[in-house]
Amino acid sequence: MALSAAVEAVQEGQINSSIGRDSAESRFCLRWAMLLVVISELLPASAIAQPTAQQCLGTHLANSTFCIAFDDESAGVMRLELPGDKFHTNYVVGKEEHPEFAVADSRWFGDVVFRFRNGTGAWEHASTARSRAVRKMQRSSSAGAQRIEFQYASDPRIADGIRGFDFSEAYELHTDALVWSLTIRNRGAGTLEIGDLGLPLLFNTIYAKDPFVTYQQRVIRHSYIAGDSSFIFWTRANGEGPYLIMTPRDGTHLEYFEGTSAGNKADASDPVFGPRNAWEGLYTAYIHAAAEGGEIERQGSWRQPLTTKLLQPRGSAGDSVTYAFEFRWARDYSDVRNILYRAGLVTVTVAPGMVIPSDLSALLALHTKRSIHSIEAEFPDQTSIEALPSRIADTKLYRIRFKRLGENKLTVLYGEGRQTILEYDSVEPLETLIQKRARFLVDHQQVKDPSKWYDGVFSLWDMRAHALRTPDDAGGLDAYMVGGSDDPDLCKAPYIAAKNISFPDDREIEAVEYYIKHFVWGKLQRTGDESPFPYGIYGSPGWQTNRNSSVGLDSGGNGQEHLWRTFDYTHLIQLYYEMYRIAKLYPERVHYLNADGYLDRALQTARAYFRVPYSIKMGEPWDFRGWTDWAYKQGNFHEVFIPDLIDSLDEEGRKADADELRTEWNKKVMYFIYDAPYPFGSEMWFDTTAFESTHAIAKYAMEHPLHPDHGLWTDKNSGKVYEHEKVSQLDVAVFEAREIGGNIAARGWLETNYYQLGSDIRQFGNSEYLLSYMTQMGGWSILDHGLYFSRGQDGDDSLRLGYASYLAGWALVNSGNAENHYGFWYGARENDGAAGWGFNPAKYGSTWIPGDRMEVRGVWPYDGEIDSGFSGALRSASTVVTDDPIFGLIAYGGEVKKEGDGVEVECHDGLRQRLHLMNLAQPVHIELDRDGFSTGRPVEVRTDGGRIEITVESRSVPKHTANLSINGLAAGKYEITKGVASPTLVAVSASRVLRIPIDLLGTEEVRIVVTKGQ
Repeated sequence: MALSAAVEAVQEGQINSSIGRDSAESRFCLRWAMLLVVISELLPASAIAQPTAQQCLGTHLANSTFCIAFDDESAGVMRLELPGDKFHTNYVVGKEEHPEFAVADSRWFGDVVFRFRNGTGAWEHASTARSRAVRKMQRSSSAGAQRIEFQYASDPRIADGIRGFDFSEAYELHTDALVWSLTIRNRGAGTLEIGDLGLPLLFNTIYAKDPFVTYQQRVIRHSYIAGDSSFIFWTRANGEGPYLIMTPRDGTHLEYFEGTSAGNKADASDPVFGPRNAWEGLYTAYIHAAAEGGEIERQGSWRQPLTTKLLQPRGSAGDSVTYAFEFRWARDYSDVRNILYRAGLVTVTVAPGMVIPSDLSALLALHTKRSIHSIEAEFPDQTSIEALPSRIADTKLYRIRFKRLGENKLTVLYGEGRQTILEYDSVEPLETLIQKRARFLVDHQQVKDPSKWYDGVFSLWDMRAHALRTPDDAGGLDAYMVGGSDDPDLCKAPYIAAKNISFPDDREIEAVEYYIKHFVWGKLQRTGDESPFPYGIYGSPGWQTNRNSSVGLDSGGNGQEHLWRTFDYTHLIQLYYEMYRIAKLYPERVHYLNADGYLDRALQTARAYFRVPYSIKMGEPWDFRGWTDWAYKQGNFHEVFIPDLIDSLDEEGRKADADELRTEWNKKVMYFIYDAPYPFGSEMWFDTTAFESTHAIAKYAMEHPLHPDHGLWTDKNSGKVYEHEKVSQLDVAVFEAREIGGNIAARGWLETNYYQLGSDIRQFGNSEYLLSYMTQMGGWSILDHGLYFSRGQDGDDSLRLGYASYLAGWALVNSGNAENHYGFWYGARENDGAAGWGFNPAKYGSTWIPGDRMEVRGVWPYDGEIDSGFSGALRSASTVVTDDPIFGLIAYGGEVKKEGDGVEVECHDGLRQRLHLMNLAQPVHIELDRDGFSTGRPVEVRTDGGRIEITVESRSVPKHTANLSINGLAAGKYEITKGVASPTLVAVSASRVLRIPIDLLGTEEVRIVVTKGQ
């Protein structure tokens, strides 16, 4: 549908805009039309070749595709941008904006660092920055290409300068590409070994408080260091194209990276290149790294070969070597893939991800114009690789099964002596991980000691020490991490509660209620009788410190007034709401409050979320000053539960309460869609925490039509009155596209190793903290987008990336059996079910955990905030059947096979409660509110959706009713058969939703057959 046609269809009512009242098909058509409008409006704005709008000044090369400008003093690249770009984004850091980097031994983009030796002598260090005095520049042009070359002659008198070899680097500007080449020529009579050849990539990843600067002028690096098929590309933080991609030419590869260390910054004592607020520090990629990564940095492990280059004596064949990279602009991710293919690299597509549960297989597609010779498994006796037929040219398909838990590397041999690696992680079945994690929290991470002020708290587990860290034994951790009043502790009970909706366990539910009774109510959280600020929640370092503080109210948010952190409230909103659901489904299992009590706690905490922080005016020493308006202006964890809470209040007949909460939520919805240009940040200047809330807001607005308002609310800080006289569902579609685009930009997508694919990328880049809690929470947003708001290539990509994100976070669970010592990273029976906070991808890199600032590659030893991610994962847990354009008929989170005139689906997604049939002409979504699809009994679905057979297993002994909903069926009459009972006839209206109550008892199974009438 063209832009004009889509707009006219919406304006003229050809696509019904009464979302919420008409059919699911009408709702989808409207969403799809609106998204087509968005795509048509947004993507062409970043056309690749546009007229030059700004002059490229100084020493430079320029055409309609690139402006690259150099510093006359250092020869570093000061500007690298697309002429005519609407944001005028400079993709590199220059000294005009950051003069602090203009040091003698600089590391601008274009500077190069070396380690070399003669014969078997000691490694020596060199950098181009130290050889400025001998540098010469030569400019030339030929065949339409402009060229600037910087030449460094060997000079043994310059300490740490170029010596024993000559070095030159050339920048050659073609019509649509910038070629950067590096040449080393031995000047000695003996051999010269290059042990390190490092490329400092000082690109514009230093984020700012101003959202316009961060989202329009700053970029996110996506680096895939994997041998001959390595690549790096940079996206703007707002996700809008173009993307700048760097690919190696033939004979050039990347094998290693590191963050700031003594070896690649000005000197060991100079902090200028070290991490700072909203910047990871200097990132250096290596063509050769045997010295730095192998001999000098001895801590940690690395997963690919580290090499040197031996140059023969001067005048001999092999006395020089040239490496080269191409830079090009890509419109979008598909264009990035096309560029990789044209460059002769291997583009990799996987399903369901790179973290593979042991009861599922992995699908792998390798697309390249070069020949694939073989795939070598790291553990061939425990790895099955099966070649599959492919329906796409230059594409090889494989099905892979891993028997060995933990890291599994595959080496792809292709072309003429080329290779690349794929890093997978094999984990236990999802159902095992989900249940094992909850059990571990209850068995090992809860304090039950009435003599302690923190009785009942769930705290952090130290996998190295096999110990629970508490306020009395913090093990070097900050007080907020173990005090029970911040995210690392607050996230644990909600996860346990969420798990128990699907797999109820009396002991786990009792542990959560113990936590609420002994740690939360009247301690962490003020009661409804406490004034002021009823239901307020005390922040870090702990409720005891703040409740008993000598600093009282009107203190600028200090002491007893430390009740302003909105993020603390949403943890408890989720907790109480999950407990409400448990009490509704399993009333016999709760003993502290009943369903009405938990629902009321959820409501009152949600009220406090909007009321209490906004009633506190923050002052010194906090960075934020003024009335705490974050409930309205920032994305907070778990806000996705607020619309559910509103619906439940309506269902329970509490309409006034629902309307009150709906009013506050609508303020936020309208602010995000209309009043904030980039509402994607959070507590940090650049963060990913908002990307669950942003989609929850977009989804809510898609399903609840917007209405004009007047004087909706007044900002207490600025006095601004927010009102919206004109609203449109097209505005919602634009916002949905923008928030998904921003989410994907800050996420590993084409980086196909298990710790990057699906991982969010935060303010410290992809060099130190990966697989955070937002991997799975923000991943839910992308998966939901693919399931309900998109089709075609965007839908296929969203399903792949969303599901890979769901799986990725489970790599942090330390689990296993005796064969793998009960965990890959911290093997010990005492750690079986523990988890890590995040993943460090560097051989030896920095973290921000006190007393643990440097960590070897792998999972962090503490769990911290990750249980928020696991809660988000439970919202994604589902089996998704689709006809993928590359892999054909597949089931994410399950196994599917064609049978007769339909398919049979086995669910292995961890919950076995949701099944999405995206392979049908109109998608059908099947969901149980409790119990589950039976193991070993596949769901059978006829291709036209006219017959569905499901066997439901009971997971609770007392007689109860499970509710099965099937959404997306064609309108008409359906025959419903439950077990051996006589069939009944049910009409499905234009809403396309069929709800079937199923009575269950004990451990019985009931077979449900749904057949469309003639």
